[in-house]
Amino acid sequence: MARLPPRAVRGRLAASLWLLSLAALTVLLAAWVAGEIAADQERENVETRLVTSLRVGREEFADVLADAELRAERLARSEPVQRALAERDRAAARRVAERNPDVELAAGGTSLAGDGGHLVRREVDVMADDGSMLGRVVVGVPLDDALAERLASAAGVVPGDALALSAEGRILAASRVLPGKLPDEPAGSAELGDEAYRYAATTLLAGRDVRLAALAPAQPIEAAERDTRRRALLAALATVALVALLAWTVGRLLRERRRRPEPEPEPERYGRRTSDTAGSRQASRRMRDAVALVGEALAATHDPEALLPVILQSAIEATGAAGASVVSDGREIARAGQPEAGGRPLSLRLGTEEDAMGRLLLHPPANGSFDREAEQLAHWLAAQASIALENERLHRTVKRQAITDELTQLANRRRFSETLAHEVRRAERFGDPLALVLADLDDFKQINDRYGHGTGDEVLRRFADVLRENVRDFDLPVRFGGEEFAVLLPETGIEGGDRLARRLAAALARLRIPEVGGDRAPVTASFGVASFPEAESAEQLLSAADRALYRAKAEGKNRVATAASG
Repeated sequence: MARLPPRAVRGRLAASLWLLSLAALTVLLAAWVAGEIAADQERENVETRLVTSLRVGREEFADVLADAELRAERLARSEPVQRALAERDRAAARRVAERNPDVELAAGGTSLAGDGGHLVRREVDVMADDGSMLGRVVVGVPLDDALAERLASAAGVVPGDALALSAEGRILAASRVLPGKLPDEPAGSAELGDEAYRYAATTLLAGRDVRLAALAPAQPIEAAERDTRRRALLAALATVALVALLAWTVGRLLRERRRRPEPEPEPERYGRRTSDTAGSRQASRRMRDAVALVGEALAATHDPEALLPVILQSAIEATGAAGASVVSDGREIARAGQPEAGGRPLSLRLGTEEDAMGRLLLHPPANGSFDREAEQLAHWLAAQASIALENERLHRTVKRQAITDELTQLANRRRFSETLAHEVRRAERFGDPLALVLADLDDFKQINDRYGHGTGDEVLRRFADVLRENVRDFDLPVRFGGEEFAVLLPETGIEGGDRLARRLAAALARLRIPEVGGDRAPVTASFGVASFPEAESAEQLLSAADRALYRAKAEGKNRVATAASG
C-alpha cells in the first residue's frame, strides 16, 4: 500500500487535532453554560426562598398587629380601665399596666401608667356613655428577638437563614445573632459581622422605616454554585476524554491498516491487486470523512434531529451500507439511505445497558455482509452517536431544570419573568389583552404544622394539577415559590382572568385529600387578577395583581379580587 507523503500526513493530523480541539472546546463551553444556568437556578431558589419567608413573615406580623388591636379594644371595654381613666387614678392605672405588659393608659394627653415607648403600637380611644373621651389604651408591639423568632417559625425559615426586624437600617431583633446594619436597598448582599449574607427586605408599616428582612448566609450558596460548576466541568472533561479515546482508537486502526505487509503482486493478478489497493484507499478516505463529519456535527449542535441524520449518513458512507436507521421503543425515529433494500441489519446499542437510548441498525447491501473493519467503524459511530445523544439529553435536562419547579413540575419564577416580558411586548405590538392571575393558598402553614411538610407538598402538587386541568395549552401556570402560584393568560382580558380564578376556586373546593381534609376540601385560596393594557407594563401588571391578591386576603380569604374593582 502506498504511503502518504510526510506533508500530507502532517496536514491530516493537524486537521484531525483541529476537529478534536473544536469538539472539546464546544463541549467545555456547553458545560460552562450548563454550570452557569444551574448556578443561576441555585441563586433563584435562594431568592425565592427569601421572598417567600418575607411574605409569610409579613402576614404573621399583620396577625400580631391585629392581636394587639383586639387586646387594646378588650381593655378599653373593661370597667377597671374605664374607671381609672375617668378618675385619673394613677394607682389603679398602674395595677392594670402591671397585669398587662406593654400596655399604656393615658388621659388628657398625659400618661397615667405603663410603657409608651414602643416604636410599633396600637391605640384605642376609651369613650364615656355620653360620647366624651375618657382616655386612651395603647398596646405596644415589642420589636424583640421573641417576635423575630415567632415570624421565623411561621415562615418555616430553614436552618442557617434568619428573619430580622430593623429600623433606619439598624437591626433591632433577629431570629439569630446578626450584628450591624442592613443596606437601604430592598435586596442584595450585606456584610454583617464576619459573615456575608444574601438578603431581601420589605417595609412592615407604611410611613415608618420599620422593615422585615430575610437573610441567607452567602457561603453555602457560593459553595453550592461552585459544586454545580465543578460537576458540570467534570462531566464535560469525561466526555472530552472519551471522544479523544475513540479518536485515538480509530487512528490506531487506520495506522495498523497502513502498516499491514502486502504480498508481492503476481503478474497475472496485477490488475486485480491494483483495484484492491484503490478500494482500500477509498475505504480509508470514507472512514476519515466519516470521522470529520461526526466531529463537525458534535461541535455544531445539541439537536438530535440534526445529529442523527449526519451520523446515519456517515455510517452509510463509511461502511458501504445500503441504509441505516435508529429505532427506540420499537419506533423508527430516524433513517437514511434505503434500509429496506439491504440485507439483515447489524444492530448496535445506543447508550449503556442501564440507560439505553435505542439501537442503530445498519443494513449491508442485499446478499452481502460487513467486513471486520466496517463493523469496527460501525461500533465507533454508535459510540459517537451515544455521546451526542447523551450530551443533548443532559443539555435539555439542565435547561428544563432551570425553568421548572422541581416539586410541581410547573414553570418557575425565572420562566414566568421571561414569558411575562415577552407576552407584554407581543400584546403591545398586536393590541391584544393579557391577563395575570395570582393565587395564594390560605393558611397553608397550618397544614405543614399539623400534618407535616410531606403532606403539604402533596397539597401543592394537587393544586398544581388543578391549574393544569383548567388552563389552555398556551396559558402558563407557574409556581412562584412556597404556596404562591400564578397563571399568565395571553389574549385574555380582565373578565377572562376573573372567570378562570373563580373556576380554579371551585375546582379547589372539590379537591379531596383524605389524609388532610377527610370529606372536605383541605385548603382554600385567595386570587388576585389584573390585565394589560390597564396595567401599562410587566412590572405594573404584576404589582396590580399582587395588590388585588392582598385585598382578597384582607377581605376574608377564599375569594377573588380584581385590579379593576378597587
